[in-house]
Amino acid sequence: MAGFGLEQWVSYLGLERVVDPDKDHPVYRKPLDGKIIDLRQLDLLVAQRLRDLRTDRQLAQAKVAMLLGVKEATYARYENASSLMTVGRLLHVFEVLNITPEEFFDPLVNEQPSHSKADSREALRDQLMEETGDHLKKLDDTTLKMVHDLVLAMEPRTIDKQKGNGAAKAAP
Repeated sequence: MAGFGLEQWVSYLGLERVVDPDKDHPVYRKPLDGKIIDLRQLDLLVAQRLRDLRTDRQLAQAKVAMLLGVKEATYARYENASSLMTVGRLLHVFEVLNITPEEFFDPLVNEQPSHSKADSREALRDQLMEETGDHLKKLDDTTLKMVHDLVLAMEPRTIDKQKGNGAAKAAP
């Protein structure tokens, strides 16, 4: 049994034939979010994701370069997509930034369906909760205790505002 023919495989995977200016023959790509992203654009998205993750972790390019064993100029070229990384180097970057390949690529390849306003608020809340948790993990014990106490002190006020109209209660 010969298996799928080219056209069957292309159809099965939902690929589209595209012209890549760097190739002298057609290539087949899968649309992302309803459109096919040029490979150069994809390289730029990967570079931007790399830069965003590094800055989110408050790491200097020099520090990441040192951890990777490359020159700072080399690492800077990775972040502006003027140099491309090998798969091995990219996996090393994931180790240094403490991220899985799935976490790295998920925002780049998953389609973003349209959401209602309630879904958007919930997604924003989820994102804020996750980012806040990430920041809290970086705090020393004393600072974390202070933030904890502050949140506890704010909680009754927040609940009261949600229940009432903000007016003071009448004296007995």
